[in-house]
Amino acid sequence: TCNGKAIIDDCGECVNESDVCSSTITLEIDLHNGANLISLYALPEDRSVSNIMSSLGDNATGVIGEGVAASPNPVLGWVGSLSQFSETSGYWVKVVDSGTLVVNDATLTDPSIVYDLHNGANLISFPYEGSVSIAEGLPDDIEPQVTGIIGEGVAASPNPVLGWVGSLNSFQGKKGYWLKMDGSASFSFNIPDALSRESIPHPVKSELPLEFSFAQSTQQAFYFVDNILLDGKSIESGDWIIAYSGNVVVGARQWNGPFTDIPVMGYDGEYETAGYMEVGDRPQFKVISEMTGEVYNLSDELPVWVNNELYTLGVIESVIIPSAIVLDGAYP
Repeated sequence: TCNGKAIIDDCGECVNESDVCSSTITLEIDLHNGANLISLYALPEDRSVSNIMSSLGDNATGVIGEGVAASPNPVLGWVGSLSQFSETSGYWVKVVDSGTLVVNDATLTDPSIVYDLHNGANLISFPYEGSVSIAEGLPDDIEPQVTGIIGEGVAASPNPVLGWVGSLNSFQGKKGYWLKMDGSASFSFNIPDALSRESIPHPVKSELPLEFSFAQSTQQAFYFVDNILLDGKSIESGDWIIAYSGNVVVGARQWNGPFTDIPVMGYDGEYETAGYMEVGDRPQFKVISEMTGEVYNLSDELPVWVNNELYTLGVIESVIIPSAIVLDGAYP
C-alpha cells in the first residue's frame, strides 16, 4: 500500500483499486517558428507522419529525418520518403508559426532501447523525458568513438583536457541530436535515477541584441574557439561573437570561456535562410563588447563552411580594417 491506497503495478503509481490504469500519455512539444530539432520519447500505435503531425494542421511545412523527408500536399496528404516516426530517430520539424505538437495515446519508449550507429553523423533521439549530462549519458565504451554532438543551435566537442566543451552539456527529452561517430557501434543511454526526471540548469545569459538575430536552419556548423585577443587582450565573458556570410548575420554566441562554440547557419532552401552559408563559403566573425558596445573585426582565415561540421580553432585575433584607402601623389 501507499498512503493507505493500493498500488497498481502496471503503472507504479499510488491509486485506488477502482481507478483505471492507463499505460499511455499525451506528449506535447512546444515549437518556435522555423526549424525545430525534436524527438519523441513516446509514440502511439499509429506512427505515421500524417497522424503524428495532425495537431499542427496547416502550420507544418515539412519533416526532415536522416536522409528522408516528408512534405504536406493539399491533395495527397503527407508525401515523401519519410512515412513513419521512429523512437530512435531525431527530426527537423518545420512550422510557419509557433505552436504545440500534441501526440495522444503515446506509449513511453524503453530508456534502454539500443541505438545502432554508423560511421559519420547519426540523427538520433533521447528516449526519456528528463535530462542527463553528456558524460553520464554516454557509456564509457562508446564515448571515445563520439567525435562530436550537434543539437538545435548548440554543440559539444570532446577535449582531451577539459572534457566535453561547448554550449551543449546534456541530453534532454523531446530534443534530437546529431551524434558524430568514428566508426560504427551500438549502445544504450545511461539514465541515472537521480537525474532522469530533472532538468539540468543552464547559466542565465543576456539576450542577443535584436539587430544580430538569425534564423535557425536545418543546415549548421560550429566553430569552437580557444581564445580571442582583442587589441592584444583576451575577450571578456559576456562579449558577443557574431558570424556573418557577407553582410548577413548567420550565427551568434556569447563568450563563456575557452572553446566557446559559435554556430554558423547555412542556406536550407527556405526564404528565412537566404544569403546564409553554402558549402565552400568562409564565414567572418566580429566581436561586440558587452561592456562598451565596441565592434572588433576578427581574422577571416577561418575554415570553409560544411554542414554538420565541427571545427576546433586556437587563438583568433582582432584586425584593423582601414576605413578608406588613398593613393597619394608620387614623390619624388
